[in-house]
Amino acid sequence: MSPKRRRRPRPISEQQWSPSPTTGLEPVDIEVDLHGMRVHEAIPAIEDHLRRCHDARLHISRINHGQGTGALKQVTNELLSKSALVARHYPAAHGDGNDGITIAELDYGGHRAFNRRANNSIVPKPLPRK
Repeated sequence: MSPKRRRRPRPISEQQWSPSPTTGLEPVDIEVDLHGMRVHEAIPAIEDHLRRCHDARLHISRINHGQGTGALKQVTNELLSKSALVARHYPAAHGDGNDGITIAELDYGGHRAFNRRANNSIVPKPLPRK
């Protein structure tokens, strides 16, 4: 391109990338960390995390309560047992945090969006064609 036909530089507002301003779409983390919280602080944190994961249509939620005295683990198990959003919950496998992490499988009205294999691993179902 000849020097005479050079384009003007872009405005500064267009030079840097910025995400599109969409409302209602927030990234949801699959894990909530309760380390350093007391029981009365952890209860609303767990409930809010479960609600956000359920709204984002996640199938598994990880709650990292640590081992410690066991108070946070006990409260977590009680909340997950009573919650209508949770299908089942169980401690994580040995390599994933053992007793310090509880995994909750979320419930979506009786149907599951995943298949279970014989070795208890989760496989996502294929999306229906349109």
